[in-house]
Amino acid sequence: MLQVLLYLHVLSAILMGIYLVLPFLVGRVDKLQSGAAKVGFLNVLFATNRVGQFSLILAFLTGGYMVSKGDYSVLWMVLAVVLFLALAALTGIMGKRMRLAVGEASGTSVAAQLGSIKTLSLINGVVFFLIVTMMKFPNLF
Repeated sequence: MLQVLLYLHVLSAILMGIYLVLPFLVGRVDKLQSGAAKVGFLNVLFATNRVGQFSLILAFLTGGYMVSKGDYSVLWMVLAVVLFLALAALTGIMGKRMRLAVGEASGTSVAAQLGSIKTLSLINGVVFFLIVTMMKFPNLF
């Protein structure tokens, strides 16, 4: 059972890897010429964010089970929960900004939301990097 959950946990971590690439992809939205192209590209990024959010939930559940079977420090467990909740909150906020940006098919609302989407995607990338680093080296905490 533990091996199946570990497999699902690693698979969800791979799916969340989009958060490392997302700042670079969001930076490309400005380069697109038409508003419709920007909206289309943001729709794809919104879908990948949604996949990342679902995989975050899966990683949280499988990780919770694996932590109950392992021996981890309290500091590590608190940091893991705080970072996971931070990533969940920030990806939710970013998803709302993306939803507002793609609200009009003409793309006029993209410019108003793009700055916050860029900032949030960068913060999400950093938080996800911290999560992966912490998971790889649990003995440091």
